[in-house]
Order: sequence, then C-alpha cells, then structure tokens
Amino acid sequence: MRLTGKVLELSGIDPGRLDLEWVSSAEAQRFADVATAISDTVTGIGPLDRDRYGFVLEAARRTLDSEAVRWTVGKEKAITDKGDVYGRSWDVEGYESVLDSVAREELEKNMICVALRRGCRSVRDVGSMTGMELSRISFLMADLERTGAIQFTGMKHHKPEFEAVS
Repeated sequence: MRLTGKVLELSGIDPGRLDLEWVSSAEAQRFADVATAISDTVTGIGPLDRDRYGFVLEAARRTLDSEAVRWTVGKEKAITDKGDVYGRSWDVEGYESVLDSVAREELEKNMICVALRRGCRSVRDVGSMTGMELSRISFLMADLERTGAIQFTGMKHHKPEFEAVS
C-alpha cells in the first residue's frame, strides 16, 4: 500500500485517493465512519480526469505489476529482518528508499513504453507526452532497447525512431 501510494504520488495523482482500513464485520459503525471519511477525502480531492491521467495510470499499473518492483517488495521482509546476501543489515527506511528508487525508474520506463504505444516515436515525442528530460529518456530508452522492451525502427528527418515491443 505504501508503494502504491508512492507510485501514485510520482505519477502526479493525489495518494489520498488510496486508503486501506481493516474493519471487522462486527464494527458496523466503524465501517460507516471509515466509508464516510474516505468518501469525503476523495470528494475533497475532486474527480479524477481520466483524459489527463489515463496515460499515467496505465504506466503506474504496469509499474506495480513489474517484475523488478514485485521482486523488490517480496524481498523486503527477509532483507530487513536478516540482512542481504553480503551480510549487510538493512533498516526498513533504508530499504524503502531503495524500493522507491526502483519504483521511480520502473514508472519512467513504463511511461516511455506507454508513450510509444500511443504513437510517440522519437525521444522528443516521448518528452512532450511525459514531461521527462530528454537526457533521462535517452538513458532509459537505451536500457529498454537492450532488454527488448522497445526497438529502433529507423531514422526520420535525422532522428532515431522507436516502437514498444511489449
């Protein structure tokens, strides 16, 4: 849940839209209070503009489903309890900082892939759609191309063009 909120925040979506409360079936009044509080929070934030955020929601979903993020989340308890394979101990805050970095990079890569799926072809096109710096896009696209997630399709007007593979 913490990571999902972080990915929403990185995506520009108010993480207040996400909440999790444990309520027993014997706590009818608490359920009503929680539902009202969540509803009031989301109403205060306002409606989610799907035209504006559809692109980034797709990238966020792909990020949370990504192997790198799932693997890193899955290892958190073992590594913070027992340390890593090199015998180093990790506190939860330090590990979550690494997890946030992994999530940020995965989100940026997914934003590039989604932009390519939606018709962008060049680094500049991707930059216009995502708002990311061109040097960062180029750096990440090199990695995406190396791993087979995107491919070079040719040159157009002296600019390299790409498309998403997966």
